[in-house]
Amino acid sequence: MGAWGMGIFDDDTSCDLIDEAMEGSAESLIKGACAHKDSDYLEYEECHEVLVSGAVLDSILNGTKYGDAVEGFDEWISKQPKSLIDSFKSQILEAMNLIVSEKSELNELWQENEDDYPAWKSNVNKIIAGLSS
Repeated sequence: MGAWGMGIFDDDTSCDLIDEAMEGSAESLIKGACAHKDSDYLEYEECHEVLVSGAVLDSILNGTKYGDAVEGFDEWISKQPKSLIDSFKSQILEAMNLIVSEKSELNELWQENEDDYPAWKSNVNKIIAGLSS
């Protein structure tokens, strides 16, 4: 696992995904991640697609800041139309709940680190709570 911290963008896979997404629209990223909501098990990269999409949606809808981790993120977020994204909230929320369940490779990997797992899970749950409101 190429992680160096418990934050959403403290992982090589998440950084690669957001860098690629920022070349296009948030809608495209989120629409792709919605396909994982009905999965029986989320593989590592699928988890990151959902996690990054959840963070992007949380930023657009709730103004949550993640910009310190990714250069240009806040500016890109400010250009994303909230009206197009709002319809994906429930689908991403379903997929986000899978990430912190036994149906997630990422959750299994983080559970191996007893010290950092609670902080990582808390960060994911903050996004879930933000999208639930």
